[in-house]
Amino acid sequence: MTEEENDNPLDPVADLHERRRRIREEMGGADRVARMRAEGTPTIRDHIDGVLDSDSFRELGTHGRSMRLEDRHNTPGDGKVGGEGRIDGRPVAIGGDDITVKKGSSAIVGSRRLHRIYERALERGMPYVYIGETGGGRIPDLIGAEGIADVAPDPELTQRRRQIPMATMIVGQSFGGSSFQSAFSDFVVQVRGSVLAVTSPRVFEVATGEIIGFEELGGVDVHSRITGQIDVGVDTFEEGYEAVRKWLSYLPSNAWTNAPRSEYRADLEPDESLAGMVPLKRTRGYDMRRFSAALLDPGTFME
Repeated sequence: MTEEENDNPLDPVADLHERRRRIREEMGGADRVARMRAEGTPTIRDHIDGVLDSDSFRELGTHGRSMRLEDRHNTPGDGKVGGEGRIDGRPVAIGGDDITVKKGSSAIVGSRRLHRIYERALERGMPYVYIGETGGGRIPDLIGAEGIADVAPDPELTQRRRQIPMATMIVGQSFGGSSFQSAFSDFVVQVRGSVLAVTSPRVFEVATGEIIGFEELGGVDVHSRITGQIDVGVDTFEEGYEAVRKWLSYLPSNAWTNAPRSEYRADLEPDESLAGMVPLKRTRGYDMRRFSAALLDPGTFME
């Protein structure tokens, strides 16, 4: 195909490539993406690139849009982004909420898209990673039998048998769908300043009359110290990406394979200090973190 043919507006292949480029770069609006970047807020595609190996992401379902005719022009991806990539060279499936499209709210097409990505992860024995930041279910899309059936938590997730590892990283205000994803996950990371809750403070106020702030409702301190809903709280997105990558490095890709193994180090000498760290008297306490750090390979302990 010549350069002139590529520039031909009647060329369907060139038109398809241009639409795909525009969707992936401009997302829910070039102005919104520019505003987020100016504020230092990553888009969902930035988050995915941060978790995955460089240039390994292969997106699936780019051209999906809302089923509602009046929304088809402004819902690229229908509020979700996902596909497959690699972490430390190993295949993984990944998905998440695109807040540039109706606040990342969940609707029929976007939910089906993520469901298919999770299905592929099960079929191919790949870990599944979710990046959560959603405004909840989209009205009126989830009204009616079809809407609630597609947008409600996926039965394959609610009844998952742990055939593959699943991790969720909460990166912003997360209500509804991504909070359920975290409940189904084996490992949950939350970035400080984000919120993880079933619904927003405004809904709580209307329903109960109680006025509550975002941090009190579902901040890192609430979930790390009280509810136990998260496993790790981090201060930056980069720390969150690294936590997900490190956690997966300890696990097999699926229930039928072995976990990665470190090479045997023949140069290791017995550490006599270990015996002194654990008191002979069973009623005395000791520093388990200090003991673990001495026992394990340097830099490998993950709490």
